[in-house]
Amino acid sequence: MSDERRPDDEQEPTWGSFSTGGKVLAAVGFTGLGLGVAALVMLFLLLVVLVVTALFSDLIEFDGLSALFWAALLSLPCGILAALFTAPVRLLLRLSGLAERAKRAATEATSCLTTFLAALFVLEFTPGLHATNPWLPAAAATVLGVVANLIVARVESRER
Repeated sequence: MSDERRPDDEQEPTWGSFSTGGKVLAAVGFTGLGLGVAALVMLFLLLVVLVVTALFSDLIEFDGLSALFWAALLSLPCGILAALFTAPVRLLLRLSGLAERAKRAATEATSCLTTFLAALFVLEFTPGLHATNPWLPAAAATVLGVVANLIVARVESRER
C-alpha cells in the first residue's frame, strides 16, 4: 500500500485544523446565522402579536407600536415561565402508564395549555399593552400555534 492519500480517504477538517483567520470567519458566519434565525423567530412572534391584536382590537389596547415589539420580545421569557408551570404535568405524563396514543394526546393538550399560559403572561406583563378580557386573545394565540404546528407537520410529512 502506498502512503498517498486519495480524496476519498480524507477526513473532514476539525476546528483545530483551521487557521486563525478561518476560525474568525467561521465564528462570524455562525454568529450571523444565529442572529438571522433569531430575527426570523422575532418576526414570526411579531406577526402572531399583530394578528391577535388585529382580531381582538376591541379587547386589546396598546399605547404604541413599541408595546407590540415588547410583546414579541417577551414571548420567549413568558413561554419559559409557562413551561415551568406545566413541567410537573409533563413529567407525570412521561412516568404514567398510559397507552401511547393517550399519552401523545395528553402531551399535545399540555402543549396547548403552555401556549395559552404564555399568551396570558404576555398580555399581563407587556408594558403599554392592556387587555380587558385576556382569555379570548390568549385562546386565539393558542389556536394560531396549533395551526402553525399542523402546517409544519404537513410540510415535514411531504418532504419524506
